[in-house]
Amino acid sequence: MRRYFHIQPAHLLQNMTGRSIDIALTQVEAGEKTEIVYENTCTLSSEPELCFNYATTDELKKWGFSEGCFSCLSKDKKDVIIQVITNYKDIDGARKAYDADARYLKQNGYGKPLIAKKIGDTSLVLKKIDTDGFTYNLLFVKNNVFAGISAKYKKDSPQNLDHLTGFAEKIEKKIVGAGIQKTADERK
Repeated sequence: MRRYFHIQPAHLLQNMTGRSIDIALTQVEAGEKTEIVYENTCTLSSEPELCFNYATTDELKKWGFSEGCFSCLSKDKKDVIIQVITNYKDIDGARKAYDADARYLKQNGYGKPLIAKKIGDTSLVLKKIDTDGFTYNLLFVKNNVFAGISAKYKKDSPQNLDHLTGFAEKIEKKIVGAGIQKTADERK
């Protein structure tokens, strides 16, 4: 397993109480028969033109984006899971990113909302049937972290949603365990 790191000067990370790389699930935490194919961590300093399908670089700056960890995992050598863990300076920035991504996914045919267990402070699950499988997107905000998990399963099964929410619950526990705070005022 390889991990790719961008080492950041301490002053860029001083306001972060939990790094996105520490919140992202490791191969062992992701579960049996799951391997990490790719992982990268970045900040706006290391990737000055970073943007997402739902947010420009300027929007990320305005929302207080601090760091992101992006990893791709393979389960049973056939299912693909992508986890994106992004830290913001406060919960308001994380919620703005969540709202923008949720709006983007709904408006661009990423599936229909499912009724699922609530993860974090707010969450959304979408399911789309593709010609080569079933794609689920789960988004959630917990404190100042916005997490997105996209999973493509070859077969349709009720266990898919259980697997995805279980994956998200593990991430949520790591966020709480990292002691990430909701706002700067609450840190005082």
